[in-house]
Amino acid sequence: MYRQILINPDQQDLQRIIWKHGLDAEILKYRLKTVTYGLSNAPFLAIRNLQQLAKDEKSRFPLASETLLYDTYTDDIVSGARIWKLLNNCNRN
Repeated sequence: MYRQILINPDQQDLQRIIWKHGLDAEILKYRLKTVTYGLSNAPFLAIRNLQQLAKDEKSRFPLASETLLYDTYTDDIVSGARIWKLLNNCNRN
């Protein structure tokens, strides 16, 4: 999930990797453009991103928005409905 979340271009310079294959090798520079798995802030950024997406798209996808806002734990979505038709609509939404 983390690799699907893009970092704001203004913040990408803060996530740089400098790599060298050997003592005499050229220095390679990389700039990460996505949330990096394993950092302490990665779960927060992922959850916050999903919450903002749910709020932004609530008018277009009301059922999916409610599910993301209230039935999500980290990267797991645990949801259900008493009526099959409602559950099916949520799945399509």
